[in-house]
Amino acid sequence: MRLSVISRPTFTALLVCLALSAPAMAATVSFGELTAPVTLHGTAREATEPGSDQSALVLDGAAGSYAGVAVPDSWKPVSFRVQVRFRLDERRGGTVPLSWPGCFCVYVDGQGRLRVLLETQSGRLAGSYEQALPLGQDLEVSFEYRASDLCLLYVNGRSVVSLRGRGPLKRGGPELWLGRYQYRDEKTGQDQDAWMKGTVSQARLSALPDDDRYQMDTTGLTNAINVSFGDAIVVGKGWRQLNRPEHALELVRECQRRGVKKVFLRCDQEYILEFCERRMPPDHWYMKALAQVQGDMHAEILRQCHAAGIKVYAYQTIFDCGSPSSVLYGGASPFPWEARFTIEHPEYLMESRDGKQRQYGVLCYAYPQAREYMVGVLRHLMAKWDFDGLYLCTRTHSQPADFADQFGYNEPVVQEYRRRYGKDLRTEEFSRPEWYDLLGEGLTQLLRDARQAIPGKEVVVAMPRSDTIGPPYGNMRLDWRRWCEEKLVDGLVVGVITGGWHYPNSMHRPGYVQSEQDEVAMRPLEQDLREYFGPTCKAAGVELYLSRTSIYSDVDRDLLKLPGMTGFMTYLEP
Repeated sequence: MRLSVISRPTFTALLVCLALSAPAMAATVSFGELTAPVTLHGTAREATEPGSDQSALVLDGAAGSYAGVAVPDSWKPVSFRVQVRFRLDERRGGTVPLSWPGCFCVYVDGQGRLRVLLETQSGRLAGSYEQALPLGQDLEVSFEYRASDLCLLYVNGRSVVSLRGRGPLKRGGPELWLGRYQYRDEKTGQDQDAWMKGTVSQARLSALPDDDRYQMDTTGLTNAINVSFGDAIVVGKGWRQLNRPEHALELVRECQRRGVKKVFLRCDQEYILEFCERRMPPDHWYMKALAQVQGDMHAEILRQCHAAGIKVYAYQTIFDCGSPSSVLYGGASPFPWEARFTIEHPEYLMESRDGKQRQYGVLCYAYPQAREYMVGVLRHLMAKWDFDGLYLCTRTHSQPADFADQFGYNEPVVQEYRRRYGKDLRTEEFSRPEWYDLLGEGLTQLLRDARQAIPGKEVVVAMPRSDTIGPPYGNMRLDWRRWCEEKLVDGLVVGVITGGWHYPNSMHRPGYVQSEQDEVAMRPLEQDLREYFGPTCKAAGVELYLSRTSIYSDVDRDLLKLPGMTGFMTYLEP
């Protein structure tokens, strides 16, 4: 079997034969001028591949049967490529052709899906190829990791997974493993081992230049990018901090690299400063970050983007009015801001069935006063800056409901339900779907009001890829078909969720009829785009974007071939 290594100091290819001949138990591999031992364990043996002069490691799946390659201290990959040829003879949970424990792992799960796992300095990266790998066939698998850019996983030369890079990987253990996977069982906390049955050959490791960024063919692409200004100024690195005028030009260059034609620029700092009561002293981390911003960065970003032919939209969340300090954001610290409107009028917040609780931050748009307030916020943003349109997002910082149908029993909803169906939502049994529809009418009316109040500007709505809004709110209907038919929106971005990780223990809360966060009653992605969202948007002339953190694989790009698809909405990472 051959293992090709490019050492980081010289970037010189070194093709080295691993003398894995049974019963011999050791060989050497060169890493530059150093050598490292290779050891066969258990019943692993060497054989010649059929029709080739290459040798292969043959694994019978028995416990303890694998090969280990000692990795010298000099090999410290930042950006690198790993390739391996293997044949899978049996599917079993966690079988792996190649891994460097604590750094990276390429493995196959019990359903035959190929997965990659990387341990970065800033957290774990994981991705998977959903199509099951065939048994008994030789496959070429490789992955490339660029610390400042992305990870790509390939099968037979076709990229099937793309992940954003998150900085340097952790250094792995003392050995590179061929045919072994060790993991910790989440339920028991015990370390477990899995052993591969099949063959592994032609493993190659090579270092890439640290500044080797992926260049994508953007011909014909019409992507969008989500730019969270608050996140950028607080945790952004380099030009991504967006706190100096010269950073705006770098943002434009990044947009051009990704085929981005629309920027959704968050205006959270303007909302907090102009519409909210703040509980943040000058030395608060957010206020300090704002103080470091030079000039009007929103105006500068608009100027640079417009000069490059890129549209910019005011990004405003519409269920995100803050909370009292008694609410611990993320379960850790008092919520730092709250809208003056909801402080003065808590009755416009979503209400529990017994009338004793409110979901802080979440307005009930069945009230004309709540819609008027939000439209006023949108008017303010459009008057202050020369935005091309609105990007209205359903994400929130608000505390999740304890269960799906906890809130939404506000007086105008109760009255209208009684008028239509003759029942009291607060005291009688009622039809849940009819109630969900009624709740959704308030959001639809907000879009009508916004369209009328700000004519001549485009409106794009970001929402989960579902028919109900889901966590952290409830089961309110998202009547996106009506929005398209009535021309209330010019674009939809699907796949945008809040994510239960913002608050502890807020995943899998009961009662949701559909939840993208928890994968409850979700249609397969391609089916959803092909049969539901795509045809409706295409017929109405509404642009359709899919929220995607990474957009570079061939499998990703195939989604854009579906009828009705406009592009991806990607994100400006820190």
